[in-house]
Amino acid sequence: MTIQEMLRDLEAFGFSQREIAEKCGTSQPNISRAINGTAVRYELGKCIEEMHKKARRSAMRKAAA
Repeated sequence: MTIQEMLRDLEAFGFSQREIAEKCGTSQPNISRAINGTAVRYELGKCIEEMHKKARRSAMRKAAA
């Protein structure tokens, strides 16, 4: 899964670009650029990946309940 796909999923889970940016220590415009295909720093990519994992786990738990 690409960073772009993870960011789109996070938005679908209800996160705003601003929330993602704040949690990952970057700006909202950087998140917007990443969604549109601009490469991101390794650290930002790992943060997005971790947020995505947590959000998916949470969504799966809610669906199972």
